[in-house]
Amino acid sequence: MSALTVMRVTALTSRAEGPRIFATFALPLVAFMSSTALALTVFGGYGAFANRTDHPDAEFYTVLAAIAAILIVIPCFTLGLAAARLGARRRDERLAALRLAGATPRQVVALSAIEAGFQGLLGGVLGAATYGACLPLVAQLPFQGHPFTTAELWVGMPVLAGTLLGVTVIAVISALVGLRAVVISPLGVAQRHAPPAPKWIIAATVVAVLIVWTQINPAALGIAGMLVALAVVFGAINFVGPFVVTLVGKVLIRRASSAGALVAARRILDDPKQVWRSVGGVTVASFVAAGTSLLTAIGGAAGSPEDAQLLADMRLGVAFTVTVTFGLAAISAVLTQVATILDNRDLYRNLNYAGTPFTVMNEARTRQVRTPVVVMSLIGAGFALGFLFPITGLMIFINPLALVQLIGLIAFGCGLVIAAVYATTPILRSVMLAGR
Repeated sequence: MSALTVMRVTALTSRAEGPRIFATFALPLVAFMSSTALALTVFGGYGAFANRTDHPDAEFYTVLAAIAAILIVIPCFTLGLAAARLGARRRDERLAALRLAGATPRQVVALSAIEAGFQGLLGGVLGAATYGACLPLVAQLPFQGHPFTTAELWVGMPVLAGTLLGVTVIAVISALVGLRAVVISPLGVAQRHAPPAPKWIIAATVVAVLIVWTQINPAALGIAGMLVALAVVFGAINFVGPFVVTLVGKVLIRRASSAGALVAARRILDDPKQVWRSVGGVTVASFVAAGTSLLTAIGGAAGSPEDAQLLADMRLGVAFTVTVTFGLAAISAVLTQVATILDNRDLYRNLNYAGTPFTVMNEARTRQVRTPVVVMSLIGAGFALGFLFPITGLMIFINPLALVQLIGLIAFGCGLVIAAVYATTPILRSVMLAGR
């Protein structure tokens, strides 16, 4: 098949998707834009603190800024990966059709890389523009006794260019990884083979490493070691998440007492990684919430004006970090829910033709997320408590205010994801009506 023919067939199949192109292009674009804008804001904030060397506690502020940067940038990275996967299913089916029509693996790879790279680059550019437009607003945050200037928060062209390149590379790599099944066997994608279940050995290894970590003296690692360990913990959560979701699905299928509950449990077991992507954002946010609650537990009264300023800045930084991470969780939840509905519209239409009531389908969709998000929020908080145990011990459990704050933040995060499911109900209804 010639390259020109491949391009023509691609254009025809893309046009045939109709409204589904929204899931394969617009939604990833929004996610890439959001993650890029927030990442650049965090980079700018870290640079601003690092350049204020004349402050008495400059080094301590820089360390706190680095921790906040990791807590925010990793969810941004996760959101970027989710954005690259949002339309992957529909793209894979389209490219599988091209393979069956005679397109070579090289042509399929090139098309996917170009499409995904363009999405990532365009989303990154829009995110950079959003970051620039929000600089005057972010500069009003009064750290260290006075607000920033926009010049302090500007990341500079090298960081800006590197971030745009990183977003584009994430999009391309995610697309190419998802293409393995298409290139090897297009029928495997067309027939919608179920993905393999997560392995229990991964979860057991992660838990064992966390237990060993609680016995380590953090002072021996230094600041850089702690930051690296924090990044590793986030990676561990991502590994253990799908396995825990699978366990939740097995429990739910045994206790299902209605059609909606049974369908929800089966959907969880069919693709636990998809459910994990729906609740992963709030899991990370719960990790941050637990960490900030520990700060409340160890915080004391200010003994001097400098201490009072430091405590005030820590509270402001905590509020900013928690707000951003929960905001990322909300964006991720909404985008994933909309994309899931549009990507599975054929399934919903078939259920509609078979006479399945709308209430049953909506109940199944809600249950598919509701229990996993509660369980994974507790898992995320548990990882945070385990990670900080060498420093704080069980202090949070003897401080009622900190414990109430943690419970409240976890409930808020779970509510965000559940609200995202309900907010996308009209989209599910429109998909069903379109199938009549």
